[in-house]
Amino acid sequence: MPVAASRPVILTRQPAQAGAVEAGLAEAGYRIFFLPLTDFALPEDLAGLRCIVRDLASDERPAPVPAWLVLTSPNTVRALVRAGWDGQVDAGIRVAVTGPGTARVLAEAGCTQVPWMPEGDASAAGILAQFPPPGETPRRVLLLPQSALATDEVAEGLAERGWEVHHVQAYRTVPYPADTERRLLAGLAGEGPASVDALATVDDLPGADVVLTSPSAVRELVRRRGTAVPAGTRFIALGQPTARAAAEECLDLAGTAPSPDAPGVLAALDLGHRV
Repeated sequence: MPVAASRPVILTRQPAQAGAVEAGLAEAGYRIFFLPLTDFALPEDLAGLRCIVRDLASDERPAPVPAWLVLTSPNTVRALVRAGWDGQVDAGIRVAVTGPGTARVLAEAGCTQVPWMPEGDASAAGILAQFPPPGETPRRVLLLPQSALATDEVAEGLAERGWEVHHVQAYRTVPYPADTERRLLAGLAGEGPASVDALATVDDLPGADVVLTSPSAVRELVRRRGTAVPAGTRFIALGQPTARAAAEECLDLAGTAPSPDAPGVLAALDLGHRV
């Protein structure tokens, strides 16, 4: 085991969100812990989500037939399932996802279609850079359920390309824990070395490498304990949006993962240990 791997790695999310990143870090010899800072809840009004579920089913859908369902996060899939979706889409409706994590949850929801995803950039920017235009097809309706915190970047960018975007709120990000009846992750188990025993608190930050997994986690961490970096703590951002949030909150980073996967986090951790 490398010397650096003797330091604990704390990810600012829930064990239910564990996946390939955690598995890769554990394989590299790191001890994995979870610090849930934010949670995810269904919106108060489910009308928008239920309209999308209806639009995906031929026996309930009014015209026109959607061309695409674009899913930008695993929690969007979970929200649709909670609103009654069985994971199936009619023939002719294509599904797009930002990356493998969303694709995995989509398959777990029952979708048998292999989704389109951007190559090399599992992000909103990747979708906008690579998403196909409508072309000559008369079917231009695109369904885009997203977090309440999502900017209009994807919706506006796709609309500029000629798509008729139906943009609805899929879920809200709230301080952990959310109301039990509306929690998206209640009762779910993640993949990889995740367990309830691996939970950390903000008191465990000194001497740890902390992977900040989202902009909302950055903001909640700063709200709870300010911007002072605990002794021996190294903060690593998981992607550029999280790095920008850290900069906006004046939270010093030891590094930013060049990609939102285990190799990217490992590269950032290695760089942080050299600083």
